[in-house]
Amino acid sequence: MHILFREQRNLDEAVAAVDLRQSPADFVFLSFSDADLEAAAMAWGCMTDRPGLRLANLGQLRHPLSVDLYVEQVLSRAKCVVVRLLGGVDYWRYGCEELLALCRARGKPLAIIAGDGLDDGRLQEFSTVTPAARAAFDQYFREGGPGNWANGLRLAASLAGLCVPPADGPAPVPRFGEYRQLMAGAPAAPLAAIVFYRSHLLSGDIAPTEALAEALVERGMRCRAVYVDSLKSPEAGAFVATALSGWRPAVVLNATAFSARGAAGDGSPLDAAGCPVLQVILAGSAEEGWRNSARGLSPADMAMQIVLPECDGRLSTSAISFKTPGARVEGLEFVQKLHNPVAAQIALVADRAAGWVSLAQAAAGERRVAV
Repeated sequence: MHILFREQRNLDEAVAAVDLRQSPADFVFLSFSDADLEAAAMAWGCMTDRPGLRLANLGQLRHPLSVDLYVEQVLSRAKCVVVRLLGGVDYWRYGCEELLALCRARGKPLAIIAGDGLDDGRLQEFSTVTPAARAAFDQYFREGGPGNWANGLRLAASLAGLCVPPADGPAPVPRFGEYRQLMAGAPAAPLAAIVFYRSHLLSGDIAPTEALAEALVERGMRCRAVYVDSLKSPEAGAFVATALSGWRPAVVLNATAFSARGAAGDGSPLDAAGCPVLQVILAGSAEEGWRNSARGLSPADMAMQIVLPECDGRLSTSAISFKTPGARVEGLEFVQKLHNPVAAQIALVADRAAGWVSLAQAAAGERRVAV
C-alpha cells in the first residue's frame, strides 16, 4: 500500500503522516502528555550521568506511516523504549503492535505503562520487560518530581546495559493537595474553587491557572485551588470531595479532563460542591489552528475536555490556553510545548463564572430565562 506523505496543516484535515526527523539514541520515551515529556526533559537536564534520550509525543505518531517512519529511523536503533499511554491500548494500537513486534524480534526492553492511573491489563502483554521493572517505571513516573523521573531514566538506561539500576526506589510525592499559592481575594467574597492537574504543577506549566485565578479575584471573588493526579483516583477523589464540601464554593472551575464518575456509576467528586461546575479547557493544539478551524478544538480535546466531562454534568466554557513551542533542548532533539494563556479567553471564562455566582445570589423573582 502506498500512503501519500505530507505535513499536517490544520485541524479539519484527517490525521496526516509526519516525520519527526530525530536521530537515534540509546533510550526513547513516548507519551501523549506534554507534561510527561517536559518532566523527563527537566530531569534529564539535571542529571550528570545523562543517557542518550529521545522524546516524542504520541499525538504526532497517530498515522501508521508516522509510526513506521519512527520505528525505522529511531526505535529500531534504540536499546530501550518506554511508553506512557493514556486511555489504554486502543488509543495507540498500531504503534503498540509494531513496537512489540520490533522489540520481541530484536530482544529489546519495552515497557508500556498507563499514564492515567487506570492500568489496562493488556499493557503488560505489550511489554517485554519483567512485571517488576514495568511496575518500577510506573511508580517512578506516577510519583513524579525530578528525582523520581531521573531514576526512571536511569532504570531504562540500566535495562539498555548502560549503567547500574538506580539505588533508590520511588520517593513519595503528594498526589493531591491544596495549592495555597493561589489563595487570594477578600475573605467575605464568594469562593471560586479551581481544580487542576498535578502534572502541570510539577512541570511548572501553570500560567493559565494562575491567570484564571487572578481574573476571578478581579471580578470580586476569592480563590482556592487543589491539584490532583486524577479525579478517578479514589484517594484524590475523596480529598477533593471533602475539600469542596467543607469550602462550600459558589462555583467550581475544573481544568482536568475525562469523566470523573466511578466504575460503579458513582457520582463525580466535584458533585460535593453543590454548585455549578464549569469545565475549563486547556487546548492541546495551537491557537492558530483553533481560530482557523470551523470545528475549533481537535477531536481529542473535544472528546476528553468537552464530551466526557459533560457526562458528569459539567458546563463547558472555552479554551483559555493553547500549546506554544518553547525552548528546544538540543541534546534531546525536543521542543517543549507549554500552555500559553490567552487574556481574552480567560476573561470570557471568568465572566461566565461571575455570572453563575451572580445568578445564585439573585432572588428567584429577579431571575429570567434566556433561550
